[in-house]
Amino acid sequence: MIIDAHSHILSLAEDPEFTIAYGREGSLCIYRSMGLLPSHRMPTEREWEASGSTRKGWPVIGPAESLRDHPGFDKVVVLAISPQWLDGRLIGTVDSEGILGVEGPPHPDLANDYIAAVVRHDPERVIGFGSVNPAYRGPEAAVEELERAVVELGLAGIKLYPMYQHWAANDPDLAFPVYEKAQELGIPVMIHQAGSTRIDAKLELGRPAILDDIGRVFRDLRVIVAHCGWPWVDEALFLLTKHPNFYAELSYLIASIGRRDLFLLLSRCEPMFVPLEKLFFGTDYPGFLYDPVALREKLLTVNEEAEACAMPPVPESKLDGIMGDHFARFLGLVDD
Repeated sequence: MIIDAHSHILSLAEDPEFTIAYGREGSLCIYRSMGLLPSHRMPTEREWEASGSTRKGWPVIGPAESLRDHPGFDKVVVLAISPQWLDGRLIGTVDSEGILGVEGPPHPDLANDYIAAVVRHDPERVIGFGSVNPAYRGPEAAVEELERAVVELGLAGIKLYPMYQHWAANDPDLAFPVYEKAQELGIPVMIHQAGSTRIDAKLELGRPAILDDIGRVFRDLRVIVAHCGWPWVDEALFLLTKHPNFYAELSYLIASIGRRDLFLLLSRCEPMFVPLEKLFFGTDYPGFLYDPVALREKLLTVNEEAEACAMPPVPESKLDGIMGDHFARFLGLVDD
């Protein structure tokens, strides 16, 4: 089975142009590193246009476009973004074009309803993860919304964004009630515990080690470390070593390193006592350079680096597992 365990969809605000601007901020460093934009000062509007990248950071796409851009994939996980305030604007997953038929005017409060509607578009191929923000209206409201997203809307898991929403993933008052409910419901929790190129995101809240408290307190909760903790990859991997119910997905990281570095990373997991069965393929589509087909090819061809590194290849069965079988077993989509 081939699964993208980490993708996004729709807009980030009622005005879809905001999503484009948001993507531009996050992609500035990428296009500077490619020599497409000046690095010694902020680029002008003309330079953005000339680069051809001004609208590529995070394009607004719907379910049809997402499935179109995942040819050969059996399933795609789409992740909600829960409401948060950014520079005085309420943002979060919004169907700004009204293509999904969710009742009411477009609003981030309906983030989980939009993701449920995306799943209904193609329930055989789309897996929906909801999202809550305990700092938005408090942990009690977040717990109620989490239960609604799973029990009423049928979403399969939840994605959390502590560093973007300025709360700590190990905060016992804000965060722990959410984990307790997720553990009760038996759903996995994916947490953006990694870096970010967003200026407003708080890096000190992104360190993977913060999740250690969750593993110690909620022994039965299944946790997915998003982006394998990049750039704190070893820290994230050690969490997978320590906690039996911790896993990681490779999105963002897999696009940020070369194929040889990816081969070396996978080769050192098991010597670090990290079973490769704990790793899932993900892309972070549609942002930046996260082409699902190109990233799938990068992963499945890593063994072409083995000879140059004078190292044994990664077993093909384990590469296939990372591509989707591991995540399918994790979610109970196939027999164990």
